[in-house]
Amino acid sequence: MSNPNSRRVRKGIEPIVAAILLIVITVVAAILLYFWFSGYLSTTTTRVSQISAPEEAQIIGVNYNPSSSQLIVYVQNVGQIPITINQAYILSSTTLNIICTLTLTSYSSPPSATSTTAPASGVTLTYGNSAALYFSTSACSLSPNSLYVVKLVTAKGTQITYQFST
Repeated sequence: MSNPNSRRVRKGIEPIVAAILLIVITVVAAILLYFWFSGYLSTTTTRVSQISAPEEAQIIGVNYNPSSSQLIVYVQNVGQIPITINQAYILSSTTLNIICTLTLTSYSSPPSATSTTAPASGVTLTYGNSAALYFSTSACSLSPNSLYVVKLVTAKGTQITYQFST
């Protein structure tokens, strides 16, 4: 038989106070998680978009001058990321075999500006910019009134081609 006076009285947190405390802890945790996750996602998304954005460029035209052994290629960056053109070739229009490797001597950007000596690393074009690329064709033997393909290659390996006649 138990004595009612000997019963221990336990004191605890009121249920309402406990519920409010749980809600406050949950909201604070959600806010901290949101700030961490949004910062993480924004930096990751930026990195992925830069990696996955393709290089896009087009050759607007080509001008071949046999007397000066010079090929002028007009190119424009139409993509969202900068491109660096560092290799160029002339291909046979029928077999697409390489006839010769072109040497970039100078460029002008915009095309109407005075030409500048091209750096060894290639010419970089930002979004929307265009340039005239001057190549020496002295190592090439191009026949008059023939079709050829000029192929430009970027530092990332993107290839841009254009058919022209001599």
